[in-house]
Amino acid sequence: MAGLRKLTTAFISGKLLLLLVACASPGPGYDTSTQILFDQYSHPSDSWLNRALEHVVLRLTRWDGIYFASSSTRGHVYEQEWAFSWVVAKITSAVSRVFLSPLPLSPIVSHALAGVIVSHISHLLAVVLLYLLTNNLVPTEQNIKRHVAFTAACLHIVSPAGVFLSAPNAESTFALFNFAGMLSYVYASQNRLDAKATASAAFWTIAAGTSFGIATTIRVNGLLSGIIFAWDAVLALAHPSTTLSSSHRTTVLAGTILAGTLVAVGYAAPQAVAYMEYCTNGNTRPWCTRIPPSIYSWVQVHYWGVGFLRYWTLNNLPLFLLAAPMLAMLLATGHLGLMQPESLLQMITPDGSKTASKDLIIFRQVLPRLVLPQIVLAVMATTSFHVQIVNRISSGYPVWYIVLAVAIVSATKTGSSTSKTEKEDTQQHLDTPPNADRLESVVRGMVMYAIIQGGLYASFLPPA
Repeated sequence: MAGLRKLTTAFISGKLLLLLVACASPGPGYDTSTQILFDQYSHPSDSWLNRALEHVVLRLTRWDGIYFASSSTRGHVYEQEWAFSWVVAKITSAVSRVFLSPLPLSPIVSHALAGVIVSHISHLLAVVLLYLLTNNLVPTEQNIKRHVAFTAACLHIVSPAGVFLSAPNAESTFALFNFAGMLSYVYASQNRLDAKATASAAFWTIAAGTSFGIATTIRVNGLLSGIIFAWDAVLALAHPSTTLSSSHRTTVLAGTILAGTLVAVGYAAPQAVAYMEYCTNGNTRPWCTRIPPSIYSWVQVHYWGVGFLRYWTLNNLPLFLLAAPMLAMLLATGHLGLMQPESLLQMITPDGSKTASKDLIIFRQVLPRLVLPQIVLAVMATTSFHVQIVNRISSGYPVWYIVLAVAIVSATKTGSSTSKTEKEDTQQHLDTPPNADRLESVVRGMVMYAIIQGGLYASFLPPA
C-alpha cells in the first residue's frame, strides 16, 4: 500500500508539471484549428470557471485530440475519423453527458474535458496495473521485487508519450487495457501449472483475451497481443504436455482459442459498425468490396499515406531520427526479453536458490510471449507507420519498462554494494552489466523529452 501511495503522489506531481507546461504555452498555437472548433460551439456563460476550464482544455485538445473531441461531440461523421477509436469517442461522450452536463461549458469543451478526465484516470490505473504486473512477473525476493515494480510504474509516469497520456487521446486507455490483458495472462500462466486450477486458468486466459480485445477497439495495434495466444495454441498442438491431464490441456487450449477470437472480435466490431454505415442501403466506398472490408486500413492508406516503406523519404529523415532512441529501446529490451531472459534473472537474482521454482518457470515462459508484440510493433513502426508515433504508442507496451527497471535496480544494487567481491559476483554473469550513469541519462532524457514535448504539443508544433 505504501508503494501505491507513493506512486499516486508521483503521478499527481508529474501530471501537474505537464499541465503547467502546457497551460503556460504562449499564444493560440501554430495551428488555430482548436480555437476555430471551440468558437463554432459558443456558449453564453463567461464565468471564471468556464474560462479556466476552456483554457486548459484548449491547450490539451491538439493534434489527434481534435478528432477525438469532435467525434465525441457529434459522432463519427467523416470517413477519415475512423482512424480514431469509435469506442473511446463513445466513452467520453457518455462521461460528458452523465457527469459534466451541469458545468457551464459548450458541448465541444465538455466532451474534450471528458476525454482529458478519461485519459488521466486510465493512466493512473495503468500505472497501478504495471506495478502489479511487474510484481507478479519478476522472480526475486520480495523487497527487490517491490523496488523493480515501483521503478517500472514510475517509468510509465514519465513515459515519452508525455502529454498524450493526459490529452483526449487513446494512448492511456489503450495502455490500461493492454496492461490488464498481460496481467491476466500472467495469472492464467500461474494457474496452468496447477492441474487443480483448470477453471481459473481458463478464466484468466479469457479475461486476458477480453482485455486485449477492448484494447484493439481502442488502437488497432492491440491486435499484436493476439500473437501471445497464437504462440500458445501452436505450442499446445505441436507439443502437448505429458505432465497434465487430457481434460486440463483441452480446457486450457479452448480458453486460448476463445481468447484469441475475442482479440479478433475487438478488431472486427468497429469495422462492422462502419460497414453498416458506409456500405449498405445503396451506399458504397472502394473499401466495401475488399476482403476483409476494413475502413481502418483504407483510411490509413488513402488519407494518411501509411504503407510499407512509404515513409522512407529524405524529408522524413528527421522523424526517423526523432524516433530512433525509442525504437532502439524497444528492440534492445525486446531482444533481452525474448532471447536472454536468463541475463535479466542474473541482474537481480544472482543466487537463484532464493527464488521459488514456480516463479522462475513463469518468468522464463511468459516474458518472451509478452515481449514479442513489442518487437513486432517496433519493426512495423520502422517500415510501415508514421514512425514518430512510436514515441507515444510504445507507452502501452509494458516489457520495456520492466526490463529497464530491472537494469536500474540492478545498477543501484551493484553500485551500493559495500563489498568489491559482491559487486564482481553480481556483474560476472552479465555480458554487458548495467551502467548506472547511462541508465540515469536514459531516464533524464525521457523526462526532458516529455516536458519539452508538452510545450510543443500545446503550441501545435512538432515533435508532438
